[in-house]
Amino acid sequence: MDGPQCVELTPDFPRESRHEFVAKLAYQNWEGRGRPLGSPDIDWFAAERALYQSLVASGLVSPSASNQQDMEQEIYH
Repeated sequence: MDGPQCVELTPDFPRESRHEFVAKLAYQNWEGRGRPLGSPDIDWFAAERALYQSLVASGLVSPSASNQQDMEQEIYH
């Protein structure tokens, strides 16, 4: 993977949570990698990074996350 991608922040349905959005994006990442067995965390963390970058780019969260735990706090809270 080259780096975090920017994702479209438009939900598929009203009130879609960010957790649901990450799950959907992680599934798309997994499919894009050819549906390999094992290591689902690779796709989940990539989805979180992509969503975080999009939230930062849109101004919805501050770019203060210095590690995975900080990023999760910004995304889900």
